[in-house]
Amino acid sequence: MQIELPISKSIANRWLMLQAIHGDELMPVSDSMPDDVQILHNALTILRTFKTSKTLSTPHIDVGNCGTAMRFLTAYCAQLEGQTTILDGIERMHHRPIGQLVDALREIGADIEYLGEEGFPPLRIKGCILDKHRMVTINNPQSTQYISALLLIGANVITNSTSPYIYITQEVIKQYHLSPFSYHLSVEKDWSSAAFWYEYVALHGGEITLPGLSRDSLQGDKVVADIFANLGVQTHYTTDGIVISPSPLHPTPYTLYHDFLACPDLYPAVALTCERLGIELHATGVESLPLKESDRLRAVREHRTDADHRMAMALLVAGYEVDDTACISKSYPQFIEQWKSVNGFNE
Repeated sequence: MQIELPISKSIANRWLMLQAIHGDELMPVSDSMPDDVQILHNALTILRTFKTSKTLSTPHIDVGNCGTAMRFLTAYCAQLEGQTTILDGIERMHHRPIGQLVDALREIGADIEYLGEEGFPPLRIKGCILDKHRMVTINNPQSTQYISALLLIGANVITNSTSPYIYITQEVIKQYHLSPFSYHLSVEKDWSSAAFWYEYVALHGGEITLPGLSRDSLQGDKVVADIFANLGVQTHYTTDGIVISPSPLHPTPYTLYHDFLACPDLYPAVALTCERLGIELHATGVESLPLKESDRLRAVREHRTDADHRMAMALLVAGYEVDDTACISKSYPQFIEQWKSVNGFNE
C-alpha cells in the first residue's frame, strides 16, 4: 500500500522564517499541511500586516502548543524594530522553557519581558536593532531550536551541539540564498512521520510504500530506517522513495540500545514497538523528552497521549485505545484517514 506522508515541518518552517525575514512572499499553505506550519504562517502573516499598516496596537500571537513557532518567533520579533509583540500559547506552553534563547537574545540587545514565570512564555517583546555581529554562546541547549532561531535571524552563535536539526537550518539557509523561491523543490517529505509506519510493519507486517523519502535527506530522523532494521523491518530505497516490509532474515534482539539525543521525535514509536515485541529498550539522550508537547517519558510509560500528536499516533499503532486524535493534525493531518484505510475501515 502507498502512503503519502506530510511535508517536513522542520524544513517548511525554516523556509517560512527566511521568507519573512527577507521580506519575500510566504510559501502558500493548505489544510493538508501540518498544523504547526499553518500556525507559523498565520503568525507571520499577522505580523507582516501590523508592520505594513504601521498601527500602534500590539499583536497578540497565540501559537497553541507549537514550540517551533514560539522559539522562532521570539527571535524574529526581537528584531522587528519599533514593533511590540506578545507571544503566548496554551497552558502546556507555559511549562516549556525558553530562558536560554531569551538570555542569548538579550546579550545582543533584545528587549524581552516575561509575563508569567521567569524563563517561560508568555513573552512581551519590544523589537529593536540587534547587534548580530556580537558572538553569543549556548552550550547544552535544552532545545536546539534556540540555536536555529538565532541562526535564522543572522546572529553569530557558538554551541557544542552537533544536532542534525542545526544542520538542517544551516543547509536551508544555504539553499534559500541560492534560490529563495524554490521551496517547492526543497521541502522534503517527513521522515519522523514515517516512524509510525515502520512501527506498523514491525508489529503488524505488510508492505508499505512511502514516496518522497531519500537516503540523502537533510533530516536526522532518517535514522529510523537503521533503528527499525534491528526490529525486523527492511528498507528498500527506490528513485521515488522507500518501500518497507518485514525482514525475513533479521532476528529481533532481546535488547535494543539507542541514543535519542539527535532524534527525540522517534522515541514514542520505537519505545512502544519494543514494548509490544517484548524487547528491552535502553534509551539514552532522552533529557529533552519531558519538555516536548507532553512529558513523553511518562506518556510512554503510562500509555497516555496528553494531547501529544506523536504519542497519539504511536499508541494507536501499538493497539491502544486513543480518544484524543485531534492533536495528530499538528504534524500529520492525513494520518487518521490513512490509518483507517490500512486497517480496512471505510467510513
